[in-house]
Amino acid sequence: MPVIDGLVMSSPYDVASEPRLSIVLGTLNEHENLPVLLEQIARQRLPPFEVIVVDDGSTDGTREFLRTAAAQSPWLHPIFHDGQQTLTPAQCQGIAEARGEFVLIMDADLQHPPDSIPTMVAELEAGGDLVVATRYGRGGSVGRRSIFRAALSRGAEAVVRAFVPAARRVSDPVSGFFAFRRAIFRPLDARYRGYKLILFLLVSCRARRVVEVPYRFRARKNGSSKIIQDLEFVRTFLREVHRARRLGARPVRVPGNPPVSGRPVRGDTAGILMR
Repeated sequence: MPVIDGLVMSSPYDVASEPRLSIVLGTLNEHENLPVLLEQIARQRLPPFEVIVVDDGSTDGTREFLRTAAAQSPWLHPIFHDGQQTLTPAQCQGIAEARGEFVLIMDADLQHPPDSIPTMVAELEAGGDLVVATRYGRGGSVGRRSIFRAALSRGAEAVVRAFVPAARRVSDPVSGFFAFRRAIFRPLDARYRGYKLILFLLVSCRARRVVEVPYRFRARKNGSSKIIQDLEFVRTFLREVHRARRLGARPVRVPGNPPVSGRPVRGDTAGILMR
């Protein structure tokens, strides 16, 4: 495959000055996957969009690809960070640069299907504040995964549900594939490290209407998981859950309304709609 396939350049929104959708990707050595992912994103029927890629010190050619692609694709905006800052701060860095009304977070390893993006955007356009792609909805799937990966995922979900009440609002509380209105996002402390930004959205952001859409998780074909290789993930994840729990106990002020708790509340506005 050439470094830049013509299909990557085919987006009708190349000259859009004001994107409505900002897609944020965090990368670390994803040279084999990133060109394919950008192709697939460009094929989708989307409102004017931009793709912000925050790269944490890749050494496999990812950065060279991004520089070349960005020079030819006005909708592609790379951010280069030296050293590994973990996924959550990288995603926050991308969100800080986002210009779209809507922000969508996904992985760059092709495990999150781009053909789910139009459905997620449609739910935001219909009035959703936070749209979470779930592997557990009707029509969704966790895909093929090892016993270790399944145990790690299920264990993380159980910990989150036990200690972060707001995470019980969704069926996939550790999903890495979600979209939200940029206006509801509350910036995190720059010192936070972790991998599950969704936890902080659930506990501290002003999402009144949360929608879930099912998707089929894909097996990674190229490269290797950064999380599975590094068991430091477990310690970092537990710190992340602790921070989310503390943050969820603080009052959250919603414009035009009195302060409300970060914990889930009963009623239509806190309900989950499954699409």
